[in-house]
Amino acid sequence: MTQTRANPRTITSGLRAKAWWVLRKNKAMTVAEIMLTICDGSEKYAGTNISSWLNKLAKAGVFSREATPLAGREANGRYRYVLVRDLGPKPPVWRRDVKQVFDPNSGEILGGSDE
Repeated sequence: MTQTRANPRTITSGLRAKAWWVLRKNKAMTVAEIMLTICDGSEKYAGTNISSWLNKLAKAGVFSREATPLAGREANGRYRYVLVRDLGPKPPVWRRDVKQVFDPNSGEILGGSDE
């Protein structure tokens, strides 16, 4: 049974807001580069959080995802996220309950995901 929120999320804060700011500034980064820039070590599951969010945004067309040329064990799962659509200062929100990406700058729903 899926439960829908009475008031869907329209804002995000914290880690994802910081990641959005640094990605808008730099235009392309890996999750590791983002974490080195914005994390202080107190965040729980920062890499998983950022990576999951960026993958949703990539599926919605906000970022493109390019494999990085790493060798050996480090090669698996390393991507550079390149900003395709700069939506504005407010970070996009992943609405997990309805599987949609919401742009709080325009009020637009950007797309859904299969996951």
